[in-house]
Amino acid sequence: MPRRPRTRRTNQDTFTRPSPAAVTYDLSERRHATIRVPPGSAWTSGPHWHVAHTEFLQVLSGTALVTLAGLDLRVEPGDDVVMVPRGVVHEWRRADVDPWRLKDSEELVVREWTEPSDGAKEVFFRNLNGLILDEAASNRSEGGSSWSGALLELELWNLFWRADNYPVVLGLGGGWIGAAATRVLMGAAVALGWVLGRPGVYDEYCAR
Repeated sequence: MPRRPRTRRTNQDTFTRPSPAAVTYDLSERRHATIRVPPGSAWTSGPHWHVAHTEFLQVLSGTALVTLAGLDLRVEPGDDVVMVPRGVVHEWRRADVDPWRLKDSEELVVREWTEPSDGAKEVFFRNLNGLILDEAASNRSEGGSSWSGALLELELWNLFWRADNYPVVLGLGGGWIGAAATRVLMGAAVALGWVLGRPGVYDEYCAR
């Protein structure tokens, strides 16, 4: 399949994706990302872990449901910053909406950063959004296909590997079996990505 041109986003700092998993990433501050999840959005970070980075989450508005090593935490503004140690499976999203609590209808705003602060988080979010937004635009103009969807998945797995983001697969969790399954799939995707020239990280998406 011929490669479609990628949208140059080197000067873009805000990325918005539509419903049902509506989300906005603000990358204007290089040290951290600010992620906004509107009411009704099904967006989730997905369960994953990091090998080389400790992650921090600070809720600025709304209520987040943070799952950390299988434990669910409701986190609100004023609560302690959530620290996610290396190797610990975690996921975050909007907390369940309670129609009797007005604050649950607020936009969820979370500040996210990592240590070391080496730019990997920014590279990840810029390429993640660039790939997804360009694929969505292509589907609107040309119609989607299972082939293009598979190529996007391949790109994303290559990005995950390059940006220290290890997704949980097959519902296996973060034990040694789950970690092994993720690494096997990731290794196969990276090898195939190398053959097809699909590295998952592109100059067109990265900041100058």
